[in-house]
Amino acid sequence: MLRPNLYSALTAMVMMFTVQGQLFAQAQYCPPEGVYPQSHAMHLPRSEYQAPIVDHYVQSAPKLWDDQQPIEWFVGELARRSWIRVEYLHWNIEKPGDGLIGAPVNGLNSVNQQFEAFDNLNGGVSVGTSRLQTNEVLDLDDVSGVRGTWGLALNGGQLELNFFGTEQRNETFTTGNLRNFRAAPNLGIGNPVSPNVVLPLTTNGGVNDTANLNAIVFDDRVGTEMASQLWGTEASFLTDPYLPGEGFQWQWLGGFRYVNLDESFSFTGVNDAGNTLADRVTRINSSTVNNMYGPQFGGRASLASRWVTFSATPRIVLGLNDYSNTVSADPLGTGTFTSESNEDIDFNTITQLNLAGEIHLNTHLSLYGGYDFMWMPRVSRPHTNIRYNSTPGAGGDFVPDIGLDSKLKNFMVEGLSVGAVFRY
Repeated sequence: MLRPNLYSALTAMVMMFTVQGQLFAQAQYCPPEGVYPQSHAMHLPRSEYQAPIVDHYVQSAPKLWDDQQPIEWFVGELARRSWIRVEYLHWNIEKPGDGLIGAPVNGLNSVNQQFEAFDNLNGGVSVGTSRLQTNEVLDLDDVSGVRGTWGLALNGGQLELNFFGTEQRNETFTTGNLRNFRAAPNLGIGNPVSPNVVLPLTTNGGVNDTANLNAIVFDDRVGTEMASQLWGTEASFLTDPYLPGEGFQWQWLGGFRYVNLDESFSFTGVNDAGNTLADRVTRINSSTVNNMYGPQFGGRASLASRWVTFSATPRIVLGLNDYSNTVSADPLGTGTFTSESNEDIDFNTITQLNLAGEIHLNTHLSLYGGYDFMWMPRVSRPHTNIRYNSTPGAGGDFVPDIGLDSKLKNFMVEGLSVGAVFRY
């Protein structure tokens, strides 16, 4: 009876340990990645990574200006080393002068002297008392303009870039009615109170006297006009002062400069033979463009203190003048203009002296006042480029030959300026 029960107990114990081993092995077994037993049950997606936590109270938008970045640092450093000066200019451009309009005439003591003239275009008849017209009424003073300068402190020196420009100055003059105080039937005959105006011409390049002068006569009115405009730019490098700080300072200057001078001149005269003929309108137009440029040398002497600074900056450009000229004319009022033009390059210099003073209101703002003198010895101007010539005609009259005769003259500009200096 005992043996069968012992076998039964041993068999039960073996089966129990076998089942426990299989359950333990299944619990420790992990199937390969991607291999899972299929199930018809629905499972929610699971992730092995934790979702990021955003703390809206700690994080913020990036800075609009970050001076630790390369570009922002460069711009900020440039501003800290810079200053800007803005000026209003009130300059005087050299006027055409008191020279006569037309060719020179022998036998006259002055350009304002009166004389008896003859109309060789009308059989050489006398037109009575006559005079010449001059340029002295054309005034180019009181020209407004602006100049801006940007300065940058460098290691061992200073850079200055500036640009200036003036308005176009126009000056017009007209004589009005030349026949005032004349009685019919001699409305075309001049007298000492109301003389005619004549435009004298050379004959084949030769100068004549009043007796045999070829001239275009005007007995109604005469008008002239002059226009001028100046602008330019320059870049200058200045060394550090030999004696930094307050007191006397000297700096050497070098750089490059460009100046443009654009001018025009016109003359108009009307003749109608004492109101007996249709108006014969004589028109002459002349224009010039000067482009002057080259390297610049000079220096700056200054006397500096905490409150005021005075300076003198002489400099000279040794360069070129690339200029162009044009003259067009309709001398007998036929409605057909003849035009001549040329372009050329010539050596030129620009000498300028700037005297300035600054009142320092604080470390960021100063009031500025200055005086400029500029001289250019070889400049083309429109009123001096006109050829007033004639050639003999077949019947004792003449044929006007008005065209271009290019010349280079001295030119000067001077005037005052006021403004302010802004420092970062």
